[in-house]
Amino acid sequence: MPHHPHPEPDCEELADALGNAPGNSPTAPPPLPPTRLGGLLALGDDLFTRADAWLERALPRQFNPLAQLGVLANAALLLATVSGIPLLFWYSASSHSAWSSLAELGPRSLGGIIRSVHRYSSDLAMLFILGHAVRTFFGRRFDGPRWLAWASGIALIALVWFIGWTGYWLVWDVRAQWVALDSMKAVDVLPIFGEPMLRLFAADHSVPSLLFFVVFFLHMVLPLAIAGGLMLHLARLSRSKLLPNWRFAVWLTVATILAALILPATNAAPAQMAIKPEAFTMDWWYLWPLQISARLSGGGVWLAAIFTLGGLMSLPWWLGRRRERSSYQASVIISRCFACTQCSQDCPFGAITMVPRTDGKPFPSQAQVDPDRCVGCGICVGSCDTQGIGLAWFEARQVTKELQDYVVAEVAQGRSPAVALVCSQPDGGWDFFKLAAWRARLPGYEVRPVPTSGWVEPKVIESLIAKGATAVLVVSSVSAEPYVREGDRWLPMRLAGTREPEFRPNRADPRKVAHVRFDPTQPQRLTEEAALLLRQEKAPARAAPSPVRTWIVGLALTAACFAGLLWVSDAPFRHPTAHQPELVLTFRAYGEWLDATTVTADAQQNRMAHMRAASIQVNRTRAPIVITIEVDGVPREHLVQPKGLQSDGASIGELRLPLAPGPHRLALSLATRPGDDAPRLTWSGEVTAKPGQLVVFNFDAGAGFHREP
Repeated sequence: MPHHPHPEPDCEELADALGNAPGNSPTAPPPLPPTRLGGLLALGDDLFTRADAWLERALPRQFNPLAQLGVLANAALLLATVSGIPLLFWYSASSHSAWSSLAELGPRSLGGIIRSVHRYSSDLAMLFILGHAVRTFFGRRFDGPRWLAWASGIALIALVWFIGWTGYWLVWDVRAQWVALDSMKAVDVLPIFGEPMLRLFAADHSVPSLLFFVVFFLHMVLPLAIAGGLMLHLARLSRSKLLPNWRFAVWLTVATILAALILPATNAAPAQMAIKPEAFTMDWWYLWPLQISARLSGGGVWLAAIFTLGGLMSLPWWLGRRRERSSYQASVIISRCFACTQCSQDCPFGAITMVPRTDGKPFPSQAQVDPDRCVGCGICVGSCDTQGIGLAWFEARQVTKELQDYVVAEVAQGRSPAVALVCSQPDGGWDFFKLAAWRARLPGYEVRPVPTSGWVEPKVIESLIAKGATAVLVVSSVSAEPYVREGDRWLPMRLAGTREPEFRPNRADPRKVAHVRFDPTQPQRLTEEAALLLRQEKAPARAAPSPVRTWIVGLALTAACFAGLLWVSDAPFRHPTAHQPELVLTFRAYGEWLDATTVTADAQQNRMAHMRAASIQVNRTRAPIVITIEVDGVPREHLVQPKGLQSDGASIGELRLPLAPGPHRLALSLATRPGDDAPRLTWSGEVTAKPGQLVVFNFDAGAGFHREP
């Protein structure tokens, strides 16, 4: 059936008639790759793309977990929050009763199931969050304007981890014991408390209940901050989703409940501060820092945390390239803008807004690009029927003219040209595009890379066919999360005539046009479909996955996911320092006054009557105390300075000394000032050091030395 071009002028001709501005330079060089190591990162992204392809042979995309890691993380966080609220009916927020209040829940009772769902949904959230971060990293989606989403995402990971860390503190088992000790080791480095907090965790009775309640309060309140973090994380995205479809959400919830029934979460042994638990199982999704903090000092913990968090958050600057915005971002040719608003509707990042007209043309508004949001994806080019918006380095009118000239030249030589417009992102971007490989996959086609398939405006296809092209093939990636968000979402709709600008069948034979998503696991499929297009034969529709296969693969994938999740959630851990017994001495003592000046009542006449005292001391300073620890006749002396801005407070602290297993002769003494003639309080006797246990002594100014039970 012959195909005749439509006689009516198009929008581009109207724009030319109204006055064509010079536009962007057609000779602008391509921009630098957005990230360093782009080719290497593309290899990791290719693995995710292949996984998408394999999974989606059996699962619809809406059930492919790799296609929606972010929304699955939100769903798991919501489930953890909802399941955590009813736990308050059973949980007692006290170091004395927290362990028993949870241990008394039957593993498969209502409270026990809710407790297990709370734990496993928290683990799922961390799994999905980390998966989302890794995929974003290898997908190179952290550079330029996307830095805000990346940095806020890393902050959200740290926040979710800290909430989980505090949650394990609240159980008050042996895991919580190490969580508390390592936390206090880090907190004592900060000038927050007037005395070292770690000394309060040497004995069970001295663990501060108020601090325990503060941790409980943080665990309850901090999840509210996740909502604010998500708002920041999604601030520069259009049409962002917060949750998966309801069927997937129900599937995830039911699977978590089944995991809670099959393998209920239970307490470890109760915390005993005088015993150093060595080997136990722990949740590595949240407690993995114990492997590091056990080997570091408090300052080392902070340095490791700051460098790790800072390094990850600053990744867009040290791995991303500094590029002139004009070299890669879109710009508007105002004289060609007809205020159709399609570019602002299609932009995945909300980078285009409509503003009042500035050139006097008879249109209510014009497009304007926000440079803080534009990533230079080129999707807006495919949205504009007048080619009034474009990329300086890939100017639409110039590229279209080059393609048209190629087709005309081929037709003049008596050949039937076919053009393949291939998205460059599956290869890692423009600089890594493998032209020879694509030509081998597409014999008979002139292969031209494009920034993304969304760049292709239907009128370009129409014009090539009108010039004599026998086929125009547009190739995009099968990836569920392409480098350019929504990269190939709009083109199929435009070709189907369901979204503007529409492909017009009265201007070009639709049998000569095809859009194919390239599957790297089945490259021959692309070659076959391209050959069918050359013969103007319709490619057979890809069969939808059978329901039986979908159920089998879905169940197998869920079982494998939860098996790995539960193993990591309860994997073995051995503390590197737990076996060594230690002597622990905590103390709070006052040194003698030094250089104190007494002001008598007679000298206080300038004070009001109610503020006078019999005598007061000014310019007062206390002497440091001297603690001597003698083990088997070998003394060790420690000088401890007083606290306070004027050194007028108590000398407070904790001393730890490793002991060899077995009996020891121990002598302790404390002097209120240096010097052999200083008054001393002493204690001596026999102690037996046992592996994995502490020998704990406490010194109180009123009671002297006493051994903790």
